[in-house]
Amino acid sequence: MYEPDSETNMPGSGKHWLRGVLSPRRTYADRLRKRESKGALNEKDSKNAKMFARKSDDSPRKRTKHQEMPATPPDEADEQPAEQMTDGEKLLQVGDQLKQNLNNSQQQEDYDKRRKDLLQQEQTESWDKDARSSASEAENRAAHIVWKIREHERDNLFGNKATESIPDESTRDMGGQFLTNRERIDCESKLFDIVKHMPKGAHLHAHFNAELPVDELLDRAKNMDTMFVRSIVPLLAPEDLDKTEIVFTVLTSNHPEADLFSKDYKPDFKNTTNNPWMKWINFQRRFSDQNGGRDATEWVMTKMILSEEEVYGTSQTVNGIWARFNQATRCFKGLLNYESTYRWYVKKAMENMVENGIMYAELRPMLMDKTIPSDDGRKQIDLDGQMTIIREVIAEFREELKAEPSKAFEGIKIIYCTPRSIPKAKMQSELEDCIRLAIKFPDLICGFDLVGAEDRPNPIGFYRDELLSFVKTCEKLDIDIPFMFHAGETLLDTGGTKDPENSNLYESVLLKAKRVGHGFALPKHPQLIQKFKDQDICVEICPVSNELLHLCRNVKEHPYPEILAAGIPCTVNADNPALFRADMNHEFYQVMVGTPIMSVHGWRQLIEWSIQYSCLDNDAKKHGFNFFRRQWEEFCQWIVDTYEEHAKGLEIS
Repeated sequence: MYEPDSETNMPGSGKHWLRGVLSPRRTYADRLRKRESKGALNEKDSKNAKMFARKSDDSPRKRTKHQEMPATPPDEADEQPAEQMTDGEKLLQVGDQLKQNLNNSQQQEDYDKRRKDLLQQEQTESWDKDARSSASEAENRAAHIVWKIREHERDNLFGNKATESIPDESTRDMGGQFLTNRERIDCESKLFDIVKHMPKGAHLHAHFNAELPVDELLDRAKNMDTMFVRSIVPLLAPEDLDKTEIVFTVLTSNHPEADLFSKDYKPDFKNTTNNPWMKWINFQRRFSDQNGGRDATEWVMTKMILSEEEVYGTSQTVNGIWARFNQATRCFKGLLNYESTYRWYVKKAMENMVENGIMYAELRPMLMDKTIPSDDGRKQIDLDGQMTIIREVIAEFREELKAEPSKAFEGIKIIYCTPRSIPKAKMQSELEDCIRLAIKFPDLICGFDLVGAEDRPNPIGFYRDELLSFVKTCEKLDIDIPFMFHAGETLLDTGGTKDPENSNLYESVLLKAKRVGHGFALPKHPQLIQKFKDQDICVEICPVSNELLHLCRNVKEHPYPEILAAGIPCTVNADNPALFRADMNHEFYQVMVGTPIMSVHGWRQLIEWSIQYSCLDNDAKKHGFNFFRRQWEEFCQWIVDTYEEHAKGLEIS
C-alpha cells in the first residue's frame, strides 16, 4: 500500500516510489492486454489497462519527453489483487511493501490507542481497583517508593539479572526458595524493613501449636521434673537420632521411667502395659554424655523446624515432606499443652501479634484430645477449662492495652479443628463438642475445620451426612458456626482418593464455607471460581507453607495472582510460623516479590479483606476498619519520610 509519509516517497522527488509499484507489474500489463482483446475486463482492470497503454511493450519504463506522470501512484484499490498474483510476483513486492508499511503513523496511533484501552480496562477491572482509586497522596508516593526499592533489590541485593553469564554462588532469585533467601531478607532487605512496620489487619489462618519460637517452649520445659519424652526407636547410634521422632508430655514426677538409650527400650506407646516415657531432665544429661557433649535441646529443635536441606533436597517428595511436617507438629504439641505454658502461650502469641501489626486472629487448635494436664500431671483440664483460660487471658491482655492507645487488639477467636482421617462416628462426636462449646463460649468459637494432608483419606464428602446434620442443627439452635475448610491444599486435588470428583473444593461450595484455607488448586476449576465469587467465599493464602510443603518451588510459581485476578477475595496468612520460620512479615514480603503486579495498594486490599471476612461482629469490624485506616495513613507517611530520598537515588534498569 502506498503511504506518502516521507519526502523521498512523494511524487516528483525521484523514481524510488515507482520502482515498487510498476516494476513487478510487467506481466500484469500483458495479462490485461490479453483480457482486453477477449473483452473480459472489469471496471478496475479497464482503468489500469488505460494507464499501462501509455507505455510500449518493449520499454515499459520509458515515456515521451512531455508525458506527465500521474500526480499520485495508483491507490490501494487499483493494485493487483493478491489472489491474482503469482508467488514470484509476491516475492518481488515483499521488501518494498515492508518498507512502505513501516512507520505508518496511522497504524501506530491506532495500535497505541487500542493498547492503552486494553491496559485501562484491565486496571479498571483489577482486583485492587478500589484500593487504587481511593489511595491518598501519601499512599501513591509510598507505592512508587516500594516499587523502586523492590526492583532495585531484585537486581542488586539478589543480583540475578537476565544475562548469558553463569551467576556466581552468591546470586539468588528474589522470590526464589524462601529458606535459601531468608537470611538475606531478614538482614539486608529494606523492603522487609518496610513490611515489619506495616499494620497487617487480621490473621485468619494460624495453627495454634506452631505460633511461638521453639527455643522459648524448650526453655520453659528445660528443668521441669514432670516433662517426659519418648522416641519411636531406641537411640543407640547416630543414625537413630536422624530417623527417630520425639514426642513430649507431662506426667506425674513419680511416673516410672524408661531408658531411651537402652537396646531393651520398647517404643510402643499404644500398648497400655508398656511405658515408653523418660524424664526430659534425665534425657538431656544422658544425651549429652552419649553424644560428645551435644546439647539435647539443640537436637530437638532440628526435629521441630523444617530445614533447607529437608525441604529442597533432590530426593524429597510431597508425601515425605508432609510426614516430616506432621512429626514436627506432634513434637510441638506436648511442649505447649500443659496448664501454665498454655496460659503463657496464649498471652505471648497475642503480644507477638500486636508487635507485628496484627489486630485480631482466629487460631486453629486441634481439639480432638479433650484434655491437657496441669503442671504437676495430677489433674486434667477439659475443653471448657481450656476455653476459660483463653477467655481470661484475652480479658487481661486487653485491659493491659488500655494504657497504650496507639495499639489496638480485637482479641482472638477459635476455629474448632479435627482431622479428616477419623471414623464417621468420631466425627459426629467432634461436631457435637463443637456445638456445645459454641453455646458455652459464643465469644470464642467462630468456625469448624477439617485438617490434614489432602492427598490422604478422607475427602470432606466422606462426612456428608454428619456435616449436613451439623448445619441443620446449628440452624435450629440459631447458632452460627461457619465452615472454614482446608481445601485445595494439594496438587492431585482428589481428596485423598483416586477420583478428581472428590476434590474438597466441591464440598466447600456445597456446604457454603465462609472461607477456604489455601485454595491452591482452585485455578483448575473455572466453574468453581465462579461459584466462589457468587457465594463470596474468601481464600486464606499461605505462600510459604505451600512452597515448603512442595505445592510449588517458590512464591513466583504460586497461583495467588491468578486467584486474585479471577476476582476471589484473599487474605495473607502465616500457616505455622514457628515450624516454617516465617511469620506474617515474611508472608507479606513474599506476596510482594512473588509477582510484579503487587503493590502497596494490593497490600491494603488484602488487609482490608482480612477484616471484612473475619468472624468479628459488625461493630468490631467497623472499629477495626477505622483504626486500620488511621494506621495505614501513618504507615504510608512513614515510608515517604524514611525512604523517599533513598528511593530517588536508586537506578532501575
